[in-house]
Amino acid sequence: MGNLTIGQLAKESGVRTDTIRYYEQLGLIHPEGRSEAGYRLYSEDSIRLVQFVRRSKDLGFKLAEIKTLLTLKASETATCQDMLERTDEKLDEARQNIKQLNKMHDALEKLSEACPGGDMPLSECPILDYLYPKQSGAAHER
Repeated sequence: MGNLTIGQLAKESGVRTDTIRYYEQLGLIHPEGRSEAGYRLYSEDSIRLVQFVRRSKDLGFKLAEIKTLLTLKASETATCQDMLERTDEKLDEARQNIKQLNKMHDALEKLSEACPGGDMPLSECPILDYLYPKQSGAAHER
C-alpha cells in the first residue's frame, strides 16, 4: 500500500498536484489506495514514474507516446529494439524541428537586417510588408 499523499508525491517528484491528477486522468499513474480520510496514496515507486514522465517530456515525447513507453516498460515481451524504434522516431522528429527552426531563424534574421528601425513610419517597415504584403495586381485579380 502507498504511503505518499498527492502533495508529498508532487513535492518529491518536482511537479504540481494538478499535474499528478492530470497524469492520473490519462492513466499514466495510479494511486495505490486511499487513506482513512479518503486521500489518494501513492507508492514510493510513483516518484520514479513521475520522473520518467517528466524526462520523457523533456525529450519531446507527447503524453500519448509516453503512455506507449510505459506499456513497453511493463511488457514482458518488449525488447530494446521496441524502445529504440520509438526513440529513433522521436530523433527524426527532432531533426525535422531543427530544420524548421533554422528556416525560421534565417527568415527572421533577414527581416531584422532589412528593417532600418528608428523613426521610420510603420507603413514603410519591410517586416510588416512581409507579414502583411501590400495588395498587388495579381492578388487583387483573384
